[in-house]
Parts: sequence; structure tokens; C-alpha cells
Amino acid sequence: MKTIVSFAGVDPSCGAGIYVDLAVIKSLGFHPAGVVTALTYQNTCSVKGVVNLSKYIEGQADTVFEDLDVVGIKVGLVLKGCEVVAKYMKKVEVSVVDPVLVSTTGYDFENVDVYKFLARYCKVLTPNVDEAMALSGCRITDLKSAKECAREISRTYGCDVVITGGKLKGVDVIFDGNFYTVESRLFSYEVHGTGCVYSSALACYLSKGYDLYEACKGVREVVLKAVEKSKVVGRCLRVVNP
Repeated sequence: MKTIVSFAGVDPSCGAGIYVDLAVIKSLGFHPAGVVTALTYQNTCSVKGVVNLSKYIEGQADTVFEDLDVVGIKVGLVLKGCEVVAKYMKKVEVSVVDPVLVSTTGYDFENVDVYKFLARYCKVLTPNVDEAMALSGCRITDLKSAKECAREISRTYGCDVVITGGKLKGVDVIFDGNFYTVESRLFSYEVHGTGCVYSSALACYLSKGYDLYEACKGVREVVLKAVEKSKVVGRCLRVVNP
């Protein structure tokens, strides 16, 4: 069975991170494998701390890659050890990097340089608007400036780019040498974990052989359903239900 591996952090409240990634990957017909890069102390209200587990990445990944048929990788939260993660990204054709710079609840992981490194090795980078600005130095105020930013990121790092559109009125900006947009319905409430669902689903669709634009259309449907079925499980943010 084909395997998609998530390199990501643990959210013990299961609102985001590697637990969500694995659920998405399994739901889309792949065997999910997970390499834990960090442990967070978080719930639906806040992130209270984070522990870097970079020294354990290689041992986990080696055992997965020596046994399973890995066809794609999704990368989420990485604090350190980006060189090790990149080594495994080079082993597959499909690698999607979802930069996690600041949590939905406002915790700054202070790791922008990690993603500037990883972006040079991935097939597709999937930042939101704030992450795209941090990685490029661009300023995004509207759809036109988002397209310019996507082009600049692609030129700088040599990857395809999808700027996810929560702050672009629900429009995702896609650049793979050509521009495309995918529009989705906006919701009146914040939902935790949507970036994890998006990037994991994208790794799956690309591994099935879809081109980037067609993959992004399918992924938006997956995210839409995960948001429609989202649940209140704690005192604060709703969480995705993929």
C-alpha cells in the first residue's frame, strides 16, 4: 500500500498537527505514517510551550523509509533539523511544506529560517497570507499583490506555491509557472487545523497524479467538508473533523 509520511508536531488536544494529518491521509486512501518533529503543549485555547524533537527525526524516518512504500511527504511544524527533513524530501517526487510560523492562537515558533531552507527542497509550498509575507518580504493587500508574492516565492525558492486564502476572501492563489485561483466558501467562525488538512490532502492528491490546479480544487472540497463537520470539543476554537 502506498504511504504518505507526515513530518509534524504533536497537538495533544488533536485539533491540529500530526494526528490530523494522519486522519486525512488515511481518509484519502493512503497508508499514513508519522515522524514526530516536536511536542507542543496546546489545546483549543492556546499553545503553552513546545519541545524540539529534531534529534529523533532521523531514527523515526529511517525505520519508515526502509520498510514502507513512501510516495509522498507532508511537512508541518519543524523547529530544527531541517537538513535531516530535506534529506527525506529528496527521496520522493511529491513533497508539500506547510509553514507553521505562528499558531492560530498566536504563539510564535520563531522558525522562519527553517522554512526558508525547506522551501528549496519541496515540490509545493502552502503558506497562508501572513506566512507568505514572512517568507518573501512582500506585502499582500489584495489578490494582485498575492499573485506577485506567489511568483516571488517561486522565483526565490524554486518551488510551486499555493497561498491559501483565508485572508483573501476565500481565494487560493496557485502558481506553478502559470496562475490559477480556487475560491471557497468562507465561514463566520475560526476553525483550528485547516492548514493541516489542506497540506496533507494536497500531498495525497498530487501523489495520485493530479496536476496542481486539479489537486487544489479537490483539496478545497476536503477542507470544506472538514470545516462543515468541525466540532466544539473544548472551551475555545472549533476543530476540523476530516
